[in-house]
Amino acid sequence: MRLTQRYITKTQERLLDKEGCFGCGICADVCSKEAIILSEASVEDGRLVKRPEVTIDAGKCVICGTCAVICPSGALKVTVEGEEELPVVTFEAIPTLRKTITVNVPGCNVDCEIACQESCPVDAIEVKTVTEGNETRIADVIVDRERCIYCKRCVTACPYALIEVERPFDGVTEMEVSRCPEGCMVCVDACPSEALKIGEDGKPLLEEEYCIYCSTCEKVCPEDAITVKRT
Repeated sequence: MRLTQRYITKTQERLLDKEGCFGCGICADVCSKEAIILSEASVEDGRLVKRPEVTIDAGKCVICGTCAVICPSGALKVTVEGEEELPVVTFEAIPTLRKTITVNVPGCNVDCEIACQESCPVDAIEVKTVTEGNETRIADVIVDRERCIYCKRCVTACPYALIEVERPFDGVTEMEVSRCPEGCMVCVDACPSEALKIGEDGKPLLEEEYCIYCSTCEKVCPEDAITVKRT
């Protein structure tokens, strides 16, 4: 989905990758022009059938880039003259979010069985190996930073503690599982970092160390049993 605004001196575009969107609705929460609308999730028999969808009112959107700064999935982008740029950051209207991932590749060992790549829930990590004679080694670990959601699963998975991640959000996710209907897995289906699973009691269980506080679970929960407090 593309919205273009042409001025005398420049052209600005706002791009929305609907396939990459979690349906978390953070963009709608922060839009000062109320140009972004989040649809209801589609739920059937306790399972998520369709994520909430974002629609943007072209008449209200000023392509400021606030939504793109805050988007945890990287599904929203703003370009100026074809180059990615965030006007609200350029003009220091809001700060950028700190989010980093670093991998100490020289310390990598193939004995890890490429655990970082295997653990990534969004396929943002690719491990490159080379074979020289009878020896195979890891030559590089490539991280797609546009796709990475900084969930820290790779940090936990790496047996040699070679990965460091700084997440853009901190917060608390509160769940009133007593309100959860039997067999409901909507929040588990929706969680992009796979931080939610069903416990032995049949109720959702949160591994908060992997929660990215995107609030997708809160948006899709049919019983309003989840509250995400993000900082």
